[in-house]
Amino acid sequence: MDKALIGIVPGKEKYVHIIWQVNDTCNYKCSYCNEGNWGGRYRNDNFSEFESILQKIVSHFKGQNYNNFKIFFSGGEPSLWKPLIPVIEFFRENTQNPRVAINTNLSRSLDWWKKNYHYFQDIIASFHIEFADKDRYLDNFKFLQYRIPYLVSRVLLHDERFKEVVEFAERLKSESDNYYVEYAPLMSELNSHSEDHYYEEEWKRKFIAEHQLDRQKEIDFCNTYRPKETYHEELREGGRKESLNSNRLVALGENRFKGWQCWVQECIYIHPNGDITMGSCRVTDSIGHLSTGEISIPKESVICPFERCNCGTDISVTKLHPEHLNDYIDSFSIPITSSEGSL
Repeated sequence: MDKALIGIVPGKEKYVHIIWQVNDTCNYKCSYCNEGNWGGRYRNDNFSEFESILQKIVSHFKGQNYNNFKIFFSGGEPSLWKPLIPVIEFFRENTQNPRVAINTNLSRSLDWWKKNYHYFQDIIASFHIEFADKDRYLDNFKFLQYRIPYLVSRVLLHDERFKEVVEFAERLKSESDNYYVEYAPLMSELNSHSEDHYYEEEWKRKFIAEHQLDRQKEIDFCNTYRPKETYHEELREGGRKESLNSNRLVALGENRFKGWQCWVQECIYIHPNGDITMGSCRVTDSIGHLSTGEISIPKESVICPFERCNCGTDISVTKLHPEHLNDYIDSFSIPITSSEGSL
């Protein structure tokens, strides 16, 4: 049995997460999703309206000696967002080590991916059984498997079509040389703090307990494709570290950090309506808005007030269990606070 999780720590150097839920426009309307992801009220298509605030965000973190930036785009379906490539080009021009990630349903054409794949280092390819074109998804995945340092197929475990989802994952593994496949349980509601969906059939619960991540890597990518590593690690009792797997932590119920010290100021979250908070969990009050061009970023960590943390990026933010804080605090040059995050 794994020793208890006591922290999430940087693998090499500290870095900034910028999570941008770019809009609420999607070409899917999955039954387990909600209108906040496909309602189409906030398109945010004018890059010039938010370029200045992006510059303020970058300048702030450079002033705090952050050299590594990870930009994670979600939606909606972010590959359909008109300013996507201009925004990526902005970060490539204005930061030293940008790592660009996208959560996509992989529904764009193969020609689109051939033209744009080089912009991304991480691709989380969500598979949604109700709407996905299986052949297109597979064609895109097989093209990207040789070109993206971290490519994962995140298959959503639809309760009524559970076997069909698993069968598709097996097909993907049989037709691919390089893959990560995450089996993602549904949540009772699609938000940052909801409980997991309850699967009544025992064999489904057993499958989830035994399968979080399948992997196979036949090709080691050359350094041309691989930027400086900026991943976080799981810190366990006794000082043992291992690569962070947020999906596994959620499946095993290890995503409960209430009372932990969380360096949430490393994580900017931009919501579809333009509101900007620290983390998708909104542990702090709003710190700015795209429409005003104003932002005030805190410099201190917070004590987590929430029972659960469901967002993969929020999970990967640096955090320490209070009983082990003094053992590892010297590893971090960021001030801490004794106050609980505001709700």
